[in-house]
Amino acid sequence: MRINERLGFLLILLTIPLYLLLLWFISRQFLGEFYIRKMNEKGLVSAVSYDSKNATYQYLLGRFYQHNSDAFNLDRAISHYRESIRLSPLQGGCWLDLSKAFQAAGRINEAESAMERALRLNQKNPTVMWEAGVFYLVNGNTDKAVKSLKEFILLRPEKQEDAYELLWKLQLSSNYILTNLVPDTYPCYKRYLFYLLSSRRIKESKELWEMMKGLPVEDEVFIRYTDLLISKHIYGEAEEIWKNFIGKRFSGKTEDPPPLIWNGSFEFKILNGGFDWKIGKAKGAQVFLDDDIHVRGGRSLGITFDGKHNPDINIASQVVRVLPKERYFLRGYMRTDNLTTTNGIFFSVEDHDCKSMNKKSEVITGKNFWREVAVEFETPSECNALSINIRRAKSDKLDNKIGGSAWIDGISLIKR
Repeated sequence: MRINERLGFLLILLTIPLYLLLLWFISRQFLGEFYIRKMNEKGLVSAVSYDSKNATYQYLLGRFYQHNSDAFNLDRAISHYRESIRLSPLQGGCWLDLSKAFQAAGRINEAESAMERALRLNQKNPTVMWEAGVFYLVNGNTDKAVKSLKEFILLRPEKQEDAYELLWKLQLSSNYILTNLVPDTYPCYKRYLFYLLSSRRIKESKELWEMMKGLPVEDEVFIRYTDLLISKHIYGEAEEIWKNFIGKRFSGKTEDPPPLIWNGSFEFKILNGGFDWKIGKAKGAQVFLDDDIHVRGGRSLGITFDGKHNPDINIASQVVRVLPKERYFLRGYMRTDNLTTTNGIFFSVEDHDCKSMNKKSEVITGKNFWREVAVEFETPSECNALSINIRRAKSDKLDNKIGGSAWIDGISLIKR
C-alpha cells in the first residue's frame, strides 16, 4: 500500500505542473480577450502580454499607436504591425496600415513595398485600390495611381465620380483621364459624361460625346447633353442632336419638317428636357396628361389646383429656336373648369438669350369650353431662342387660393 501511495503521490506531483501549464495556455486567451475589450493602451498592452502570439492583438496595438493622438508613436506602430505580419503574413489590411505608417514616417520606399504587398493580397478590395491610388498620386506616380483608381471604378462603379473629382483637381488633361482612367464600357462612359455635364465642362463633354457616337445611347443621355448645350446657348449643335434624336426616337410619327414647337398637342411622352416640355411643380398643383379630354390628337395637358394654395408655377415650358427680328404667332387652346381667382392660366413668351422679351396672352379663369388663346410678337435683334411657357402667376389679393382645373392642347408657333 505504501508503494502504491507513494506512486500516486508522485503522479499527482507530476500532473500538477502539466495541469497548471494547460490552465495557463487556456486562460491567457481569455485574459487577452478580457483586456482587449478596453481598447486603451493599458488594455491592449495587457492583451499582447498575455497572448503575444495573437496577430490581431499586435495589429490593434499598432493602430492604437498610429491613430491615438495622446499615445502617437509611429515607431511602436510599425513594430507591432511587423510583428502581426510575422505571425500572419497574409493580412492585406495590416500591410496597408503599415504602408501608411511608413509614409507618415517619411520612409517612402518601405511604404511603397508595403503598399504593393497590400495590393497583391487584396486585388478585389476597392478600399485598398483607392488608398493605393491616393498613395501613388501623393508620391508623384500618376500612371500607377490611375491604374489603381481604374480598378476602384470597376469594383465600385457607383463611386466612380470620386475618382474623377480627384484626378480633375490635379488638372490632368481630359484625354489622359478618358484614355487611362475611364473603363471602356458604355455605363462608365455614361457616368463620366454625367459627371462632366454636372460640372459644366462643355469642351470635355463634346469630346466624350464624339466617342460615344454609334453606341445605343439612352434618352436620358441625349436629354442631359442637349440641355447643357442649350444652357450654354450652343443652339445649332443642340438642335442638330435633337432632330437626330427625335427622328430615331419617334420614327414615322413626326412632321417633316418638324414644327417650331415640339409635341404641341402632348401626344408623345414628355421628356422634361432638350427642346421638349419641362413640367413644373408647385404645392397645391398637380400636372398630368389627360387621355379623355382633348381638342386635338388623343390627349391634352391638364392641371388641377386644390384650392388651398397660391402657387406661382410654370406649368410647362419649352425652349424654341427662332430667328431675330421676325414676327411670330403663338396659339393654343385652353379649357377650364371652375378655375378660381383672377390669376388664372396664360401663355408667356420670355427670353432665353433675348434681352427684354416678355409677352403674355390674356389670362383665362372661371369655366370655359375650348378657347383659343394667342400671342403675337416680334423677336429682338440677335435673338436665337425663346422660352414658351404655360403659366399661373402668384396672386397678391386676399382671395388668392386657386382651385379648379385647366387643360391645354394644340399649341403651335408660326413665323409670319
